[in-house]
Parts: sequence; C-alpha cells; structure tokens
Amino acid sequence: MTKSESNTINRPRRVIVRTSTLLAVLISLTLAAACAPVRAPTHPAVSLSVLPHRPSPHPCQDRFIAHTLDHVTSIQGDVVRTYDGNGAGLAVNDLDRDGDLDLVLANLAGPNAIFWNQGNLSFRKQEFPHGQSRGVSAVDINGDGWIDIAFAHRATRPLVWMNEGAPSNDRGNHTRSGAIDRIPGFTLLTWFAAAQKAYTLAWADLDADNDLDFVLATYQSEYTRVDPHDLANGGVVYYENTGDDFVATQLAARSQALALMLVDLNNDHRLDIWAGHDFLMPDQVWLWSPQGWKETRPFEETAQNTMSFAVADVDNDGRAELFSADMKPYPETPEVMAAWSPLMEMMASSDIPGDEQIVENVFQVPTAAGAYLNEAASRGLQASGWSWSAQFGDLDQDGFVDLYVVNGMAAQEMFGHLPGAELVEENLAYRNDGRGHFQPVPSWGLNATAGGRSMAMADLDNDGDLDIVVNNLLAPAAIYENRFCRGNSLTVDLLWPTSKNTRAIGANLTLHTTTGTFNRTIRSNSGYLTGEPSQAHFGFPAASIPLLLEIRWPDGFESSLLMPLPAGGRVTVERND
Repeated sequence: MTKSESNTINRPRRVIVRTSTLLAVLISLTLAAACAPVRAPTHPAVSLSVLPHRPSPHPCQDRFIAHTLDHVTSIQGDVVRTYDGNGAGLAVNDLDRDGDLDLVLANLAGPNAIFWNQGNLSFRKQEFPHGQSRGVSAVDINGDGWIDIAFAHRATRPLVWMNEGAPSNDRGNHTRSGAIDRIPGFTLLTWFAAAQKAYTLAWADLDADNDLDFVLATYQSEYTRVDPHDLANGGVVYYENTGDDFVATQLAARSQALALMLVDLNNDHRLDIWAGHDFLMPDQVWLWSPQGWKETRPFEETAQNTMSFAVADVDNDGRAELFSADMKPYPETPEVMAAWSPLMEMMASSDIPGDEQIVENVFQVPTAAGAYLNEAASRGLQASGWSWSAQFGDLDQDGFVDLYVVNGMAAQEMFGHLPGAELVEENLAYRNDGRGHFQPVPSWGLNATAGGRSMAMADLDNDGDLDIVVNNLLAPAAIYENRFCRGNSLTVDLLWPTSKNTRAIGANLTLHTTTGTFNRTIRSNSGYLTGEPSQAHFGFPAASIPLLLEIRWPDGFESSLLMPLPAGGRVTVERND
C-alpha cells in the first residue's frame, strides 16, 4: 500500500468545518436542547472524516477473551534477580497509517518486536536486532507524519528508530550490513541527543513551539548494580527540541523513577512534569512557568514506591483525578500475607515519621481550592497487590472510565521462599459505579496471573470498544479482546500535518452528548513503561447521542465540531492551517 492509498483509506469522506455564525447558532440551539454548555467555535479550520466501527464477528459475552502473542519477555539465566523482575514496556500506535493500531513490545534477554496489525486481531511479527529495553514510546519525533519508536535501553542511551514511511507489506525481519542500524522501514538514529541511560520517556510540546520535546528519567539503583561508575548526567532531564537538536536541562541529579507523566496539575493549560520514584525517594513535580521549571510539592500524600501513573476524569466533572500504583497486599488473607511477609517486614522498618509517602495506592482528587486529597481508601483503590501498569478506560461503555491494574513480582532476593521465586497475583479490573468509586469485577475475565508488567488499552480491532494488551514477564504477551456489547463509542484521531506535533499530543477533547459530557487528553505515555496510542476513546450509553466535539489543541486554539453521525464511529479531525 502506498502512502497516498493509506491516506485515502483513512479519509473516505471530508467535511470542511470552519468558524461561522451559522455553525455557532446551530451548536447553541442543539446544545441548549440538551442542557449542555456551549462555547462558540473558533479557528482553525479543520477537515472531518468519519468511518463506521467494524461490526464484531463474535457473540456478546460481557467479558474479555484472552489471546496470546508470540512474544515472551525473557531474562538471562534461570534465576530471576531483582531488576530483571521489573519486566519490559510496550507501545501502541498506527505505524503504517493503515487505520489499524500496531504493537511494539520490548524485551530483556530476547529481541524487541513490532506486531503489525493485519486486522481482526491478527498480527505479524517483526523483530529488532536488540532487546534490553524498558520504556517504549511510539510518537512522530521529527514531524514527518510517520510514527517513530524510542526504547529506553538498559545498557546505553535511548535507541530511536525513525520510521521511513515504507508500506507495511514490504517489511520483513532485520537485515545486517556492517553495523546494525536498520530494519526494513526503520533506521536507527545513532546521533540521538540523550546521553543518559533512561528507564522511561515522555513526549509533548512542553515549550509551545509546535514540536515534540521529551523528558527522560533514570532508575539509578539498577544502574548502580550494573555499572556503579556510570551515573553521569542521570536523574530527570528535560530535552527541548530546537529543530536541529535537543537541548538538555537537568531537573534532578538523582532519580529512582519507575513512572513519568506529563500532566497539567494546576489548570494553567501547560503540561507539568511528574516523576514517580521507588526506594523511599519522594515523587517530584515540576510546574511549568515563564521563568522555567519550578519544583513544588502539590500532594499531601504520595505513594512510597510509585510504580505507575494513570490520569482520568472519573466522575465527568471536568477535573482529572490522578492514580499512583504502589505495593500493598490484596486481599489480606493469611495465605497472601504469608507470601508477602518478608517484604512487609522490610517495608515496615523503612517507615519514616512525618513522611508524606505511604505504602499503598494513592488516588489524588482535586479540590475546589486547587489542592489534591488522597481518597484511595474511600474510593476502593488503596490496595491492589504488587501493582505495575494501571490504566483508566471506559471498558463497559457506560460513560464512566474504569481501572485495570496488572500485578505480580518475581525475584530470588525477595521471594525465594515461594515456588519459582514468584509472587503470583491476579490482575484486577475495577468498575466505576458512576460516582467515581470502584469495585473489583473478576467476572470480566481480566484476572490473569501471568505476571503483567506494561499494559495499554486501545481499540485493536476497530469495533469501537477498548481491548487490552499486556507485556508479561516469562509468559507470552496477551491481548484481551473486549466482547461486551454495551453502550456505544467514538474513537477520535487528531492530525496536524502542518505542525511538527503531527498527532497533537497534549490536546484536550470534550465530547458533549445527550446523557453527559466526557473529557480525554492525547498523551504519549501513561501507566508503567507504556506508550499510549494517539487516539481518544469515548464510551457512552447506547441511547446517548453525540452532539459536539470540542478540541483544545496544544497551541491553545480551539475547534468546536457538530458531530455528523447519530451514534458511534471513528472520527479523524485534521487541522488545515
């Protein structure tokens, strides 16, 4: 398939939407009837195209069905050591622009791999000539319209593979010609600016100049064990994209970061930097300001061993809540507590009076005064086991985002008293009750025990609902196919080809419907070591009618679009200026 053919497939019908008095009147009349708030549309002009979701060939089962992928995150040797037990990351995005989301799975001892989406949850594997990777990003780094891939590597600086834009059916396995610097369709960018060995990466337009900057964070305990002399320029580092290169600003010299998130914490419409640390090191937050990044402490309580971040508006009030995953036994049965006992004794001895850190999950709820309060216990989220990636998404399409957390740990040093030195725990799916409170739902079929690490939610079969992909440790990676038949949905892709931020990372989307208003943000990453797809998913009740889609683009301009469909579908919005 050529690039032009791919573009034709993605844009079967174009509707030009421009600012006009007529459109403003139509929006006002429509939303007044639905009792929804109205904002008059502003520039820029956009092109809108719509595709129907593909009907599922399967019967409704109100649960998820597991499928395995030909990928196992492996380790060197037969004994799992502490840092091997952390596993590897993944990313989801449309690498070949054929309309289907592809997968990128990192590995440790084995090779990283792309899984090209062939449709109907069929994937073709293509390997990289390396593994030893942690976090994965799938973003358009150079603004040419094609999604590139960046791996945080355990032994060297991040490895960045630039997408050449070749059709996916021309891609095979990697080729060697002298130095390994190319696989079909991708070229290794050997001059990439970052000098640090990153553990995780996050991307967005942080300086508002319409290209992608990035932040990296290191996990220095691991690097101290591997090479105690190799900590130069580590910590948390902001890299500003100057067009020709990236210029580094070191925000912190020390870092134990397992999680990294770019999120607007003070409602100034600028993304801030939030690093989640392990090993008793408090989380760090840097707020954007015209004078530069300002470190602050906005939270009264934080997780002590922050493993993962997830952000969403869980009660549809227009303000996002923040979830931090930590380690706390669940459920607290005698069998579970016995398995955890050596670690619990160690964590109890590390409790520091007056410290803001607590050894449990934290759920930050914004207050009217602009502060945050931890309501994890009252919302049912304080304990989920040894938790890794956590993600919010409307899995049952009732209009409220649910939460999924993957769990487990393996390490001879901590769990040598257990078979295989592995703490085996069920993953936990939590259903949102519509008030922002959560209840476990094992009936959804997501309570696997395969040792999940990174995890993402995405519509992998284009049928409109969210599927789940998990990169397990020492077990095959898995896709959980959503076979609910509840509600309806819109998936929204943003394109901004005249910008170097071609997928509008950082954009905020608000969907007004006859039954409620829902908010989403386009991000590069979330959870644990996980790259998000640049696609927003809105679930809503079956009787709900979409009325208006509002987009606040990363540069602050806004678009207000009347929806040209009565129920659901896949919407692509392309900004034309």
